[in-house]
Amino acid sequence: MEEWEFFLRKQIFSDYLRDKKTDADEKMNELILRKNGGKFFRYRPIDDAEVELIRNGNLYFCRAIRFEGNGGEDDYVRFKSYLSCFTDDVNSIPMWFDYADQGRGMCLEYTFESIRQFAEANKLIFLPVMYDDEETTFSGKLGSVLSMMTKGTNKALEYEWRLWKVDLKSSDIGKILASIDPVRIHIGDKADRTTGTFDELMRVAQSKGIDIEEMDESDLAFDIEAEV
Repeated sequence: MEEWEFFLRKQIFSDYLRDKKTDADEKMNELILRKNGGKFFRYRPIDDAEVELIRNGNLYFCRAIRFEGNGGEDDYVRFKSYLSCFTDDVNSIPMWFDYADQGRGMCLEYTFESIRQFAEANKLIFLPVMYDDEETTFSGKLGSVLSMMTKGTNKALEYEWRLWKVDLKSSDIGKILASIDPVRIHIGDKADRTTGTFDELMRVAQSKGIDIEEMDESDLAFDIEAEV
């Protein structure tokens, strides 16, 4: 990650913590337009559950307590919070390896505007992760959630962004929220294209008008397994 992006991510985080949400939004728009013109990506395995989510235009949110981070003064808030993760890099080797079944999965592409509308409809917050090796202490309920929005610089190649929601009334292990559709599905170079699940993924994509792009090792620049 280049220095300008480290700096801009920190500024966005700082603006949001100081309740300067308009300034944070303007910087987020600047960041994503400069990176790739307004695209976000979500790396997933190719399995029946993921195909069903795509079919219904849904996203799955994990309970936030499962993620790394110091909960600060109120771990209870993190326990009642839910996250869904994205990146702004379609060729993220760590993401392909960790979240897309070592290249056997897929990468779902969304537009910035569709995520904005989805966040507004579901009362979600959308922010980039801040990468910093300095220990940061957060306080209060907001700080308890935002504590998970920071990672060490050794994770910076993930280029991660997170959607999250606080729901103090919920006891769900996870949440499924509607509705948002990817505009494109990038198929991993090692994906098994002979299964019934893959065939169903293709049918769902065709029925919803979602573009399919086949990735290969040249797209990823180098072999995933050899680099991890």
